[in-house]
Amino acid sequence: MISTFSFVVLLTITRIIRVTASAKGPFAADLLRESVQISYITPRNFPSDRWRPLVLTTCFPGLHNESAPCRRIPNLIYGEELLYQDFRIRLPYFVNNEQREIYLNVLNNYRDVWRRGRVVGDYAYFLNQRGQNLIYINVTYAGRPAPGIWAEDACMSYSADKHVNAFPPWHGGSKAPAAIFLASPDDYSFQHFSDRVAMMLAQTRHLMTKVGRGWKYIVTPNTHVRAVRQLWSKLVPGFTTAALLPALLHSKIKTSMLLYPCQSPLIHPYTHQLASELIQQAAGFDPQVVVPVQSRPVVLFLPRRGSRNWDNEEECRRGIEKVIHERGRGEELVTFDMNAYSSVEDVVTLGRRVKLMVGVHGGAFYNLIFMQPATGVVEVCPVAPDAKSSRCGVMFWEMANVRNMPYWSVVATNVTSQWLVRHVDCGLVISAVRHALENLDTMSSPLEVFHQGSKFG
Repeated sequence: MISTFSFVVLLTITRIIRVTASAKGPFAADLLRESVQISYITPRNFPSDRWRPLVLTTCFPGLHNESAPCRRIPNLIYGEELLYQDFRIRLPYFVNNEQREIYLNVLNNYRDVWRRGRVVGDYAYFLNQRGQNLIYINVTYAGRPAPGIWAEDACMSYSADKHVNAFPPWHGGSKAPAAIFLASPDDYSFQHFSDRVAMMLAQTRHLMTKVGRGWKYIVTPNTHVRAVRQLWSKLVPGFTTAALLPALLHSKIKTSMLLYPCQSPLIHPYTHQLASELIQQAAGFDPQVVVPVQSRPVVLFLPRRGSRNWDNEEECRRGIEKVIHERGRGEELVTFDMNAYSSVEDVVTLGRRVKLMVGVHGGAFYNLIFMQPATGVVEVCPVAPDAKSSRCGVMFWEMANVRNMPYWSVVATNVTSQWLVRHVDCGLVISAVRHALENLDTMSSPLEVFHQGSKFG
């Protein structure tokens, strides 16, 4: 049985490819006017279904000319404007008001960088987020956007739309691949594969499985990170490294079809939850079956080595272990070592036993993509002594909350200019852990659907 959405996309793409050669002018997207005005993404019976974006596929009166279906670009044959639901997340939990004030002061100073959220009272609101999936035929990737680098116009940065017309047409050929551009900043690292590439794979999932076959993936040429190789296979059915096309600054990659999803929200419940659900499913678990948090025994301690060392880490770890022992609930403190797990499946299996994650800010927290909803997160956040900047930003607060995971922040201001934590008040860490363990069983989700109404009028 084929869904309405699938039928529209397949019919439209097939028809456009057949008649493009005879179309008047270079703007094959005009042919999309015969498709439906509003489509939708087929439900998967996943929890993320409730967060599916509305998909606009036709340029009708009132849409901006830079909306995906209204763009007039040579060889652009199909555009989706994805309207993501508004939502709000609860501000982090804090041990005391002083910690809260320091965190909020940093957040206020972070406004020029953190543009997607708006703090009002005890919540941060995320409004009017959109994404675009653009499909071109017979175009060349010629080095723009620049692959793998951090820049304002990089893939999944705020100005990624600058490059929607950066793909030169060519005459086409039977051997050219259908490809998806995914070369976002540091896409080869576990951290930024998880928070960028995985988000684009989630946003385009309905297209990858319904339009075309044998997709290739344009990424930066670095595949030595074991966790990233394994994540590819979990998020892309039948994946092999032969599907990767290396992107360089002076690349000339000719494609028969190119999908450009670089305008994807960095933070939204749909993409974050769907990515985690697909990983769970590929690891052999039903994403709809969530182990009750009260039945999970593991408090996962994330040690830090190298940069942002935690000088009195062992002292705090022993304090947490004492709290767990005093509770007498059969819980155990497990110190996380990624090298002890040979596969993503092993970490997902561990995640189904984890009640709480705790540690200083660092890449190990990206393992929350393998955890289940309701898992608590306690992050020690290095903050500059003037309380105007921090190393942790908002990333794990946002990533945890949009996955229905409560989040606690422990601010540490005794840091060096390189963000090494000289000393953490273990009492603060232990208090946050105790509060989390005592309340996780009964806490409501920090994530809520939000309808603007006239609240921000």
